[in-house]
Amino acid sequence: MAEYDTFIDKEFEELQEDEEIVGVIRDLTPGKKKYKCLCAKFRISKDPKKYPDTLWVRLGRGQLVPDVCSVQVIETFDPVP
Repeated sequence: MAEYDTFIDKEFEELQEDEEIVGVIRDLTPGKKKYKCLCAKFRISKDPKKYPDTLWVRLGRGQLVPDVCSVQVIETFDPVP
Protein backbone atom coordinates (compact mmCIF):
# COMPACT_ATOMS: atom_id res chain seq x y z
CA MET A 1 0.00 0.00 0.00
CA ALA A 2 1.45 3.35 -1.08
CA GLU A 3 0.83 6.73 0.50
CA TYR A 4 0.49 10.01 -1.41
CA ASP A 5 -0.52 13.62 -0.94
CA THR A 6 -1.86 16.20 -3.36
CA PHE A 7 -2.89 19.84 -3.42
CA ILE A 8 -6.36 20.95 -4.51
CA ASP A 9 -7.44 24.44 -5.54
CA LYS A 10 -11.00 24.24 -4.16
CA GLU A 11 -12.74 23.40 -0.92
CA PHE A 12 -12.50 19.79 0.25
CA GLU A 13 -16.30 19.48 0.26
CA GLU A 14 -16.33 20.31 -3.49
CA LEU A 15 -13.87 17.52 -4.36
CA GLN A 16 -15.37 15.24 -7.01
CA GLU A 17 -15.09 11.58 -6.09
CA ASP A 18 -14.61 8.60 -8.42
CA GLU A 19 -13.81 10.74 -11.47
CA GLU A 20 -10.51 10.60 -13.33
CA ILE A 21 -8.32 13.53 -12.36
CA VAL A 22 -5.07 14.54 -14.03
CA GLY A 23 -2.76 16.19 -11.55
CA VAL A 24 0.36 15.95 -9.43
CA ILE A 25 0.67 13.57 -6.51
CA ARG A 26 3.63 13.28 -4.17
CA ASP A 27 4.85 9.87 -3.03
CA LEU A 28 5.08 9.67 0.78
CA THR A 29 6.05 6.01 0.95
CA PRO A 30 9.18 5.66 3.13
CA GLY A 31 12.38 4.99 1.22
CA LYS A 32 14.80 6.48 -1.23
CA LYS A 33 12.13 8.03 -3.49
CA LYS A 34 10.05 9.63 -0.72
CA TYR A 35 8.58 13.01 -1.79
CA LYS A 36 8.97 12.22 -5.49
CA CYS A 37 6.32 14.13 -7.45
CA LEU A 38 4.44 12.28 -10.16
CA CYS A 39 2.17 13.55 -12.90
CA ALA A 40 -0.67 11.08 -12.88
CA LYS A 41 -4.21 10.21 -13.77
CA PHE A 42 -6.00 9.04 -10.62
CA ARG A 43 -9.35 8.58 -8.83
CA ILE A 44 -10.06 9.81 -5.31
CA SER A 45 -12.58 8.58 -2.75
CA LYS A 46 -13.34 10.13 0.62
CA ASP A 47 -13.88 6.56 1.84
CA PRO A 48 -10.39 5.57 3.09
CA LYS A 49 -10.93 1.89 2.23
CA LYS A 50 -12.40 2.12 -1.28
CA TYR A 51 -9.12 2.26 -3.22
CA PRO A 52 -5.84 0.49 -2.39
CA ASP A 53 -3.62 3.49 -1.59
CA THR A 54 -3.83 6.32 0.96
CA LEU A 55 -4.14 9.97 -0.06
CA TRP A 56 -3.70 13.04 2.13
CA VAL A 57 -5.27 16.18 0.68
CA ARG A 58 -3.80 19.65 1.14
CA LEU A 59 -5.55 22.92 0.37
CA GLY A 60 -4.02 25.72 -1.70
CA ARG A 61 -1.77 27.10 1.05
CA GLY A 62 -0.68 23.67 2.24
CA GLN A 63 -3.21 23.15 5.03
CA LEU A 64 -3.67 19.42 5.61
CA VAL A 65 -7.28 18.19 5.52
CA PRO A 66 -7.70 15.93 8.58
CA ASP A 67 -9.83 13.38 6.69
CA VAL A 68 -7.79 10.64 5.04
CA CYS A 69 -8.87 9.58 1.53
CA SER A 70 -8.04 6.68 -0.74
CA VAL A 71 -6.65 6.87 -4.25
CA GLN A 72 -6.29 4.65 -7.29
CA VAL A 73 -3.43 5.68 -9.56
CA ILE A 74 -4.46 4.79 -13.09
CA GLU A 75 -1.43 6.02 -15.00
CA THR A 76 1.73 8.06 -14.47
CA PHE A 77 3.42 10.02 -17.24
CA ASP A 78 6.20 12.52 -17.94
CA PRO A 79 5.05 16.13 -17.51
CA VAL A 80 6.83 17.32 -20.66
CA PRO A 81 6.73 15.22 -23.84
